Amino acid sequence: MASAVRPDDAAKRRALAQAAEWFAEWQAGEMSATERQRWQVWHDASDTHRWAWQQVEGVSRRFTTHLDEAERHTADQVISSARHRRQGRWHLLSGLSSLAIVAVLVGLSWQWTPLPQWVAYWGADYRSATGEISRIELEDGTQVWLSSASALDVDYDQERRRLQLVAGEVLIKTGKDPERPFYLDTRSARLTPLGTRFSVRQRQADELLAVFEGAVAIQTLGDADHAGQRQVVDAGQQASYAANGIGELNPADGSRAAWANGVLLAENMSLRTFATELSQHHHGRLEVDPAVANLTLLGAFPLDDLERTLNMVETTLPVKVRKVMPWWIKIEAAGAERE
Repeated sequence: MASAVRPDDAAKRRALAQAAEWFAEWQAGEMSATERQRWQVWHDASDTHRWAWQQVEGVSRRFTTHLDEAERHTADQVISSARHRRQGRWHLLSGLSSLAIVAVLVGLSWQWTPLPQWVAYWGADYRSATGEISRIELEDGTQVWLSSASALDVDYDQERRRLQLVAGEVLIKTGKDPERPFYLDTRSARLTPLGTRFSVRQRQADELLAVFEGAVAIQTLGDADHAGQRQVVDAGQQASYAANGIGELNPADGSRAAWANGVLLAENMSLRTFATELSQHHHGRLEVDPAVANLTLLGAFPLDDLERTLNMVETTLPVKVRKVMPWWIKIEAAGAERE
């Protein structure tokens, strides 16, 4: 006998279908002021609606950021096609069309976050939500800071101390235990710290190691065409690496550790890069107009107070911050006309 669908699950499925339908409308860029108001009424009607919109919008932000131009064009075509299959503004899509939009969005998100990685994140020993920075102290005195949307596994035994970076970014200050070596395994390499403080960040194509005290040895995993490589990175240096090799050593960016104190440290940082970094710590979409994307910022900005940070940006640069929707913020030139 098939199991019954729980009411809350059914409500979530309906809400996801509705959210996908509204998303298709937004993507088409043809919503009138009245339609936007109707979207707002729907969005505010229940926690389930707000949850569903957050899921669809979050996936949208990920594939907008990480897909290349050809993939983005294909996604736009699929969503536009789905929109034209609608039978009415307030009628749910047919089951197939509803599932098609949601499946496309979820499928695209899994290109960036594969299902096994998603499962590993939720099954990790320690994890942080978007916007959360967590501090952990392990049994040997090792201190670990988890950045936004990050996850870590801990595997200590009598012979070794091993951590596994599952997702995101960590800052680690290792504790002393001369009897047991310390390792941090990532998807591309094994890192061996030598009495140190360092950070590691996963990126789409590689990983970034910055060393602030001591030294860290990188041993890449290699692949079918490349043998593993080894490189010691000393204090004050940083290097990007992937399974197939290690990049050049460069001076360590001190801002790489500032997030652990809840600060986004901008040292002549472009507004485009600033928005990308800030977006890692907040839900929703933060967009920068290309006309102002190359303006540079200098200063320390709080990561946990988006409104205050954006006010600081407005007073520092000739820009204005516009809330297109509650979940969509756009930074544009101070004299720009609204769309």
